[in-house]
Amino acid sequence: RMKNGETILELQTRFTHIENYLLGLGKTFEDDEINIKILNCLTRTWEPKITAIKESKDLTSMSMEDLFGKLLVYEHELIQQSHVEET
Repeated sequence: RMKNGETILELQTRFTHIENYLLGLGKTFEDDEINIKILNCLTRTWEPKITAIKESKDLTSMSMEDLFGKLLVYEHELIQQSHVEET
């Protein structure tokens, strides 16, 4: 699960370490399996983006890097929105 206050980059680093460890043990994953696991571990704040990605993209053909790229863009937008709301 994504930790409170954790950024997408931090989650990506943690997730990649876990995936690499499992790959070292011989466990392989399909792209859609990895992407679903990533989306399912996000907090409720991410629900609108999760829904949009699931509805508009084929998770079997999207790489993990592409998915994290989309999540980084959304995170940046959330941060900008919170700064605007604070002023």
